[in-house]
Amino acid sequence: MPYNIAEGFPRLMPGLRYGDVEAALRWLHEAFGLNEHLRWTDGDGTVRHAEMRIGNAFIELSDGHDAGLLVFVEDVDAHFERARAAGATITSEPEDKPWGLRQYAAKDPEGNTWGFAQHVRDVDPSDWGAEVKT
Repeated sequence: MPYNIAEGFPRLMPGLRYGDVEAALRWLHEAFGLNEHLRWTDGDGTVRHAEMRIGNAFIELSDGHDAGLLVFVEDVDAHFERARAAGATITSEPEDKPWGLRQYAAKDPEGNTWGFAQHVRDVDPSDWGAEVKT
């Protein structure tokens, strides 16, 4: 099943950092009723990234990457140039990711992390080590 984040996802997805993503998945489900949507594990089975949903809202969970917001835009390269020209602190330049997005990341003047992405191709989650749960 292709993973097309451009379909069915809001244009803004918040992200939170957890020391133990797998434990957070269980707790957020039990306490707040969020449902696991996607799970990405590394070679030893540790959950590094996950997505949860409640209704039509999604949230990302990660184990140590900068947590922040992920915003979907129409043209990520043009958006990157605009952000750089305005003085954003670029933490990663635009690049095509294995999950089918072209992304870059920046920090605002207060140090908050912002990610911007554009869907560029459909990819089966198993091709990059993830599993869609719902």
